[in-house]
Amino acid sequence: MRFVQSLKRAWPVIASVVLLSIAFPPLNIVLLVFVAAAPWVASLRDTDGKGAVRSSLLFGALYILFQMYWLVPFVTKWTHKPLTALIPWIVCGTLGALLYLPLGWLIHQCWKRGWPWLIPLVWAGHEGFRAYVPVLAFPWGILANPLWMFPQFVQHAAFGTEFFVSAWLMIPNTALALLVFAKKTNETSELPPARSTLRMAMVFGGLLLVSAYRYSQMPAGTKKVVTLGQPGVDMAFTPRDKRAFELYSVGNLLQSRSLEQGTDLLVLPEGFAEDDPSLAPYSALGPRPEVPVIMGGRRDADGKTYQTAFGYDGVWKSTDKTRLVVFGEYVPFRDLPLLKNFDLPSGDLTPGQELHTLTVNGIVTGPLLCFEGVFPDLAERHGRLGAQLLVQMCIDDWYEGTPAWEQLWQSSVWRSIESGLPMARVGGRGRSLATDARGNVVLLVPGGQTAAARVELAIPDHSDAFPYRMAFVWVCWAVCGGLVVVAIMDRLADGKNKPKAP
Repeated sequence: MRFVQSLKRAWPVIASVVLLSIAFPPLNIVLLVFVAAAPWVASLRDTDGKGAVRSSLLFGALYILFQMYWLVPFVTKWTHKPLTALIPWIVCGTLGALLYLPLGWLIHQCWKRGWPWLIPLVWAGHEGFRAYVPVLAFPWGILANPLWMFPQFVQHAAFGTEFFVSAWLMIPNTALALLVFAKKTNETSELPPARSTLRMAMVFGGLLLVSAYRYSQMPAGTKKVVTLGQPGVDMAFTPRDKRAFELYSVGNLLQSRSLEQGTDLLVLPEGFAEDDPSLAPYSALGPRPEVPVIMGGRRDADGKTYQTAFGYDGVWKSTDKTRLVVFGEYVPFRDLPLLKNFDLPSGDLTPGQELHTLTVNGIVTGPLLCFEGVFPDLAERHGRLGAQLLVQMCIDDWYEGTPAWEQLWQSSVWRSIESGLPMARVGGRGRSLATDARGNVVLLVPGGQTAAARVELAIPDHSDAFPYRMAFVWVCWAVCGGLVVVAIMDRLADGKNKPKAP
């Protein structure tokens, strides 16, 4: 009987986790994001604070375990220890539970005070929180992510980033929680005020119209030929000497094809240039490439090693990666005995101190090195610095064939939508792609191939997106903080009004 009661309480959590999960890769039933969260959100109205916390722990654990299940085959391939590979997956599930703990409680506070219209802002604030949590940034499973393929519906990201679109998606989810999962008494259902529901519908429809209008206003730009130089080489698991040989074998081919195409810019992946202490990186293109090029490599300086974007148009220039991959490019808690089982990199990279654009052949590029592409604030800052083209250089081969691989390249499309800038993205084995200034994918190179893929892009003079769109996330954080303050004040007031014992 107790098991049945527990299952009854848990079914909204399980239902929402299942619906959300199948909206993401590999199943990609994307339109479920409009309704998937509704069962869980509705259940948080009909519980107390402690119940909301317990519900959050379960939701976070299950949802993140699904989002991160790719860790098991990935770590197995890395360490050749299947049982050991379960450890980081379980740890991620535990962290997911803890990261989601405040979300359910905050949503419950919205219901408790009759403020369901704040739920979309709370949801977006939580997504921003876990995406930027110090050290262990967790930008996976953002609600809006599956809608990358419908840029005409989500152009309001240019005013508040992908998190703004997540808030927009939570409007129908909240309305469904109000209407379909109405709170029931013994005899009647407590229906929401028609005025509140109408207001939510108007906001949802208004933002959809804003998106459609912006999508129809394609910015003018100068046509430039960009070549996506996808080596087709496994740059993650190939031994270093063999990888260098294979990159040299294809490097001249990619350069010669770019010359034939009359390219204005050849884009090559992260790691294409070998480690070298000088500004001129050591690569198959030599110290003076025959075409304007931008590529990723490593740079040594002052006893430190940086992941770097190099550009060449007759003069070498560079800028360092500012957002590193935890446990990949640096290892916190390195001295823990448990971490010795995972064959982690022996040396930590150093993050760059400042974000810079690179002007290559007259094009002001905003370089994003691999993992940097999942963070909206970096693309926003490139736009403010005058970037005309976002360029992302990746080594995605670690995750090829997993949902992580899919979400990584899909996030590149989001950075284009948010910025109002075209994107040129290249990976070692893919996926390489190019978008226009509204996030339409105009070229998608199949994974695993060696390709010098030519695309003509209209390069605008500057970004036409709101230059401080990350401010929306700060507004959401302020709303969450305000709810906490109100709850504390209520608790203190209840303590004062509580009758004293005789």
